[in-house]
Amino acid sequence: MIERCHRSAALLAAAALSSLACRFEPKVPELRYSLNRPAVDKNPDLAGDLGAQAQLEGALELMFGTPAGPRYLAAAEWLEGGFDPNYWGEDHVKADEAGWSALVASNRAAYRQQLAAIRAGEFDALDRPRFADDLWARWQALRADIPAGGPDAEYLTTADGQKVTWREEALFRFENYYPTLANSASFYSNQCYHCHGAEGGGNGSTSSFLEPRPRDYRKGVFKFTALKGKARPRHEDLFRVLTEGIYTTAMPSFRRFTDAQLHGLVDYVRLLAIRGETEGLLVSFYAPEEGLNFDNVRENYDLVVERWREASEFFITYAGEVPEPTSERIAHGRALFTTAGEKGGANCVSCHGPDGRGGGVSAWEPGKEGKEYAKDEWGNQIQPRDLTRGVFRFGRRPIDLFRRIYAGINGTPMPEHFGMTISENGAQRTLNESDLWDLVFFVRTLSTHSAVASHDGGHEREAK
Repeated sequence: MIERCHRSAALLAAAALSSLACRFEPKVPELRYSLNRPAVDKNPDLAGDLGAQAQLEGALELMFGTPAGPRYLAAAEWLEGGFDPNYWGEDHVKADEAGWSALVASNRAAYRQQLAAIRAGEFDALDRPRFADDLWARWQALRADIPAGGPDAEYLTTADGQKVTWREEALFRFENYYPTLANSASFYSNQCYHCHGAEGGGNGSTSSFLEPRPRDYRKGVFKFTALKGKARPRHEDLFRVLTEGIYTTAMPSFRRFTDAQLHGLVDYVRLLAIRGETEGLLVSFYAPEEGLNFDNVRENYDLVVERWREASEFFITYAGEVPEPTSERIAHGRALFTTAGEKGGANCVSCHGPDGRGGGVSAWEPGKEGKEYAKDEWGNQIQPRDLTRGVFRFGRRPIDLFRRIYAGINGTPMPEHFGMTISENGAQRTLNESDLWDLVFFVRTLSTHSAVASHDGGHEREAK
């Protein structure tokens, strides 16, 4: 029995990858991973030991491969438990019936010429799919393997016992295409490298011209998620950033590409982030007397992977009916916004200012009031959001704002508000979900564009 799955073609696809070129897009140089120099230089023991640095590079390559051949070191216990990080994204999307159906529909639209040619038997007329060298390699291998009885002869038996013809298998491979990590790395180098750099450090060739600077994935800190507890982003969070872009930044929407290609980019960005975070831990705790022994390397690697695997456990849900934004609730939200915690409020005014324009007393770097804003995790000055503009980079639905207030924004001074202790009528209590909705309703009134957004409640309450 032959399993109906493209994994058996992974090695062939990886070997067949070639550089991507298009008349509209310049070629990018052949990439290689380098160490995170700023992090290395902070550890004097490592910064002065070239041998240890070479050892670190080797350990990282063992765990994550190279840009030409990225792959995870898959622990035996993971594989025994049914988890292979090299197929992390594909397995995740397949488990979501709606997500996989959307992927198949996207592939059918993108590869309609190839599908029509296969149905018509015009196999030599297939156009090479763009940014899908692994799919093309699979097609070429399949094309060379037409049964003697023709394309409609029985070709294989699927894992569930169904008999499949060669033509049906060819259609299936295009419709159910999901890119390999190697193909996604090549796609990343063509589309993302110039901003985010080879290792995802936000230091690509165009990064210095952009404001704000591109995200540095290596810290494992992502601002735009639907999670609490400073958790690593879910696959869905990164996919949403790619499809929607980030308004008012240089990060565009990549919706012009297929769902499969974007899911593949998510997979590769996650690999870069896990690689960078693992490197950061190894660099921080490196000591000459211990070196980089295998147990130490694996311990840190396993820790980081587990942080990412558990992301969905931190998804912020709201089980009740979203309340109506009554005048009483808006007034309560205003009081919470403008009042300090010791007086019964959430003290939002300290950063966002009394008018909500982002000029509060706490917005500034200590001792540099009026001259320099406080810095984020990446060392960039960050002005609190001007709420009167109605511009919210990760969505302006009520549920999006609820989540921002609930959990704060990773890597920024914006704190978590759910459970914050306040003093009210001489007694202490913590901010609850009802309080957060009132803050949402008030914040939306600050924007002259608030009437544009419907009160849809954003009924995304369960992880998808």
